[in-house]
Amino acid sequence: MTEYFEDIKEKAKNKKLALDKKSARISYLRLLTFIAGLIFIYQGLSKGNDLYTVVGIAVMVIFIILIRFHGLMEVKIKSHDKEIECADRYLARINGGWRDFSDDGSEFVAEDDTLSHDIDLLGKGSMYQLISVAHTGFGRKRLADTLCLKNVDIDESSDRYEAVRELSEDKEFLIEFEAVSSRIYDKKDEDEEQKEYDYHPMKFPFWMGIIMAIVPVINITAIVLTVTGQIKATWIIATFLLGTIAVFGPQKQIESLIMPVYLYGLSSKDFYELLNMIGKKDFKSEKLKDLKEKVVAGDGMLKAVKSLGAIGQAFNVEYNAIVHMLLAGFFGYDLYIALAAVNWNNKYGASFSDCFTIIGSMEEYLSLSVLSVIREVTPFDMLEEGDNRIVLSDVIHPLLDTDKVVSNTVSLDNSVTVITGSNMSGKTTFLRTVAINLVMGYIGAGVCAKSFKAPKMKIFTSMRVMDDVSNGISTFYAEILRIKDMSQYIKKMGSVPALCLIDEIFKGTNSADRIYGAKEAIKNLSGGNAMVIVSTHDFELCELKKKNGDDVSNYHFEEHYEDNELKFDYKIKEGRCTTRNAKALLSMAGLLELDNLDKN
Repeated sequence: MTEYFEDIKEKAKNKKLALDKKSARISYLRLLTFIAGLIFIYQGLSKGNDLYTVVGIAVMVIFIILIRFHGLMEVKIKSHDKEIECADRYLARINGGWRDFSDDGSEFVAEDDTLSHDIDLLGKGSMYQLISVAHTGFGRKRLADTLCLKNVDIDESSDRYEAVRELSEDKEFLIEFEAVSSRIYDKKDEDEEQKEYDYHPMKFPFWMGIIMAIVPVINITAIVLTVTGQIKATWIIATFLLGTIAVFGPQKQIESLIMPVYLYGLSSKDFYELLNMIGKKDFKSEKLKDLKEKVVAGDGMLKAVKSLGAIGQAFNVEYNAIVHMLLAGFFGYDLYIALAAVNWNNKYGASFSDCFTIIGSMEEYLSLSVLSVIREVTPFDMLEEGDNRIVLSDVIHPLLDTDKVVSNTVSLDNSVTVITGSNMSGKTTFLRTVAINLVMGYIGAGVCAKSFKAPKMKIFTSMRVMDDVSNGISTFYAEILRIKDMSQYIKKMGSVPALCLIDEIFKGTNSADRIYGAKEAIKNLSGGNAMVIVSTHDFELCELKKKNGDDVSNYHFEEHYEDNELKFDYKIKEGRCTTRNAKALLSMAGLLELDNLDKN
């Protein structure tokens, strides 16, 4: 896979280099034609030679054409730059450099979203940081919400996987789409939050229509009367100034009509290109077909974006102060732009709002497809309602280095499973492996396993539990509140079972309270429709009975010693743990002298 992206990068570099050379030649040619045009026009006017004047004008037309051509070439050069950046990011994902990506989705982390925090869905070193190829504000937000299981229909996971898998097999489309969407990100102001178009009906004020009609009429009349000798030329200046005042006086009201439309016009070409890419693609999966249908249905959306770009380009004249003033003073230019903006909003605004959803959805699917590109992924197997099992075959944690990660195979079919093991043996990682793969399976990204079977469940976690000093909440009490949420959900006895993943249960208190509290909590959770998986150092919990009197299931992770060095195989095994490694770890840290580790 590395070779593929290296090849894409090399091809983009070669194309960019060729265009750079051509761009330099055109820049030089532009300068020559501009100078030549000025010389011919000057010679023609000074010597009364009409041929020179015509040639000069023709040369200046060529100069203008070269400017336009050079601008298009610069866009292509930037596109190749973006392709190189995209390829570099894929290589970083494969080679482990993805943790340096600036966009990690931290801004989307909600304080009460314990799942995202506990299993690294958002934030530094998260799934979002690994897979996100979304650059628009709406695409980034949509991906973050999907990873957090917001607004996702889990029953559609197989249909979503079909779409995601199809995209993962079209890497050229992946690169091209991301390259264009990243151009939109570059065009937004640093502090500007990209939002969907806020459509609401607009009304063009009647008084603006009157000014728009009068300004050009009085100016044209003044020019005609001056040319025919009926009035002095100073009248032209007077009507021009009057028109300028009439247009620039209510500029705030005029811009209030233009700017909501104009701001999106800045990126309209990129929006159009993204939508056109979707509209031209021959998709096979139903989800992607639905997106395409929304784009091409009646061509309304593409027309909307295209005409939006025309308004944006027309208003860009304001950056040339002299030309802008002449057009405004003589013809009421800004008023015509305002009318065009109002008409566009009322005709296309509602349908244009859909383009943000479409582009955001495509960025979401493309981001989820990244997992299939950089990892070995298989479809998630949803078990039927009532079949409360989690059956894993060679499952791995998708955020760990693929060269070092250890896979695990296990079938968990008891309502309560207690996992024991010494420090650093793999208990916490296993819980997170189960949870993060389950989330990725639910949202259609697939799972990093040979197979992964589980029913639809509501996932609860208690892992990275912190105290809250400002509110007087200790770590122990914070853990109690987490487990209380689990218990309240289970007591509702809904059809969707709970999956409760509790790491080092009640680690925030002393051993006596911890063991007592853990026994009571687990019994309480075992009395309803739930699967509870608990990791602990307390071997006393291995003898725990569920609320109905049945035994809990026991699994463990263990370590061994080689040449007085502590080793882990990170493999889950049946039964309870029988080893401890605190002394070994203290010795490794130089805090305890221990000569024969293999005897302990």
